Amino acid sequence: MAERTNPKTFVNNLVVDTKSLVQDNIALAKAELAPSAKAAGVGGGMFGAAGYLAANAASLLFLAGGLGLAKLFAGLLDWSAIPAIALGFVAMAIILLLLAGILALVGKGKMKQVQPPKETIKEAKLTVASVKQSLNRGLNEVDAEVRDRKGLAVAKRAAKDLDETSTYQASSSKGATRV
Repeated sequence: MAERTNPKTFVNNLVVDTKSLVQDNIALAKAELAPSAKAAGVGGGMFGAAGYLAANAASLLFLAGGLGLAKLFAGLLDWSAIPAIALGFVAMAIILLLLAGILALVGKGKMKQVQPPKETIKEAKLTVASVKQSLNRGLNEVDAEVRDRKGLAVAKRAAKDLDETSTYQASSSKGATRV
């Protein structure tokens, strides 16, 4: 018969192995991510600087557009510089607001297409189910071990009681024959 593992040892091994597995995975993730995190930080800083410079350049282009529209309005409407500049910047602001509205609508449509990570969720559920099944199987084995030990203890007591009874009967029957 195969030797059964003590339930206490089984649970202790389960706890130690689980802790070890989690700690090893965390250490691996840290080792893998440390160089990447540094590179990502530097890269993110570079993208931030590029975005800042691009925003400044866009502002200058918008100003140039507003001034260009002002020049156009001054020539077409025969206005002085101040009203033409004001109208040029208002027209540029309206154009930018229209572009912002179009981009917002397109972005909203794209956001509706965002799907949850179905495979990841499915895999996580399967993992949880597998762990539960393994724990239940382990608990069933521990329960079986406990029942076997209780059954063995009951059998030993019954054998002992039977042995004591037969010894008593044997001794009393010897005493009866002596008389």
